[in-house]
Amino acid sequence: MNTSMKNIKKLLFALIFLFSFSNLIAETWNEPWQKEIIQKSDNFVFGKIIENNGTNVKVQIVKRFGNETIPSEIIIDNYFLLELMSGSGQIITTDLKKESSYYLFLKRNKNNNYSLPTPTSGFALLDNEQVRATYRHSYHQALIPQSIYELTYENIWNYYKTRKFDKEKITNFINEQISKSPAGFEENEISSFYLQHSALETSYLLDLTPDVKHILKFAKSDNFHSKVSALQLLGNYKTKESNDFLVSIILDKTSSNFEKVIGIWSLKKSESKEHLEILKKNISTLSDKSEGFGGNIMDPRVGTLFPSPKEAVESL
Repeated sequence: MNTSMKNIKKLLFALIFLFSFSNLIAETWNEPWQKEIIQKSDNFVFGKIIENNGTNVKVQIVKRFGNETIPSEIIIDNYFLLELMSGSGQIITTDLKKESSYYLFLKRNKNNNYSLPTPTSGFALLDNEQVRATYRHSYHQALIPQSIYELTYENIWNYYKTRKFDKEKITNFINEQISKSPAGFEENEISSFYLQHSALETSYLLDLTPDVKHILKFAKSDNFHSKVSALQLLGNYKTKESNDFLVSIILDKTSSNFEKVIGIWSLKKSESKEHLEILKKNISTLSDKSEGFGGNIMDPRVGTLFPSPKEAVESL
């Protein structure tokens, strides 16, 4: 075989590979945060998947949370927060496993059926009495006992739909978890880490302000996920102490860009003009690089938008 023929074959192989790869990741979307999903959902239920042909999912409703009505059997056939960032017109499917049980955040659609937020969000699989739970974003999940998942999410759901929840039960759970030292990812600590993640994120979603000394302990820890949860939660406090700490993290060159953006958003929530002005004066020292969620390039959530620290300050 001559050299020119070899080169042609190499080129054809490369084109075929690139075409296949582009098809695999052709559909990408901007994955919503869990708080938005909760706010915009009509129903929160626990159900079993009866059938799934990819585009239509039949669900038997086992348990309803809140006062919202829903039939005992429904069809999921669309998405209510799907913001495509790239697409080829291919059919987008939902990977909910037949005979498996999930907690679902749903919205009634124009077909008189129901929609998930996106193909990769708005559901939590129950697996051997453990729930693959999302509190912050579907990129960041935790394996939580079913009893804890229902305790936290029933109260979170009630809070967003009625502004009422069992504060005593929730506070007891939160205080028990955050009073301990920040857990790591080692085998003997991972379960504690998941519970602490649940406690910190539940505090944020319920607009609570647990003892700040415990939250600062997590914000100063080496565990990235616990640190992010704590930085996010500090936006609930709106005190000089919490705002001073957020500014220190944002301007610290050793903080990751992701941590800085979470800190900026928390400071924005605090509405402290003094501290926001400090950020604006120091904007030239902030990175214009977005770190985002990372993850696998083959994951359709790769289209999720996340600003750089400089962009986050510019949007204040």
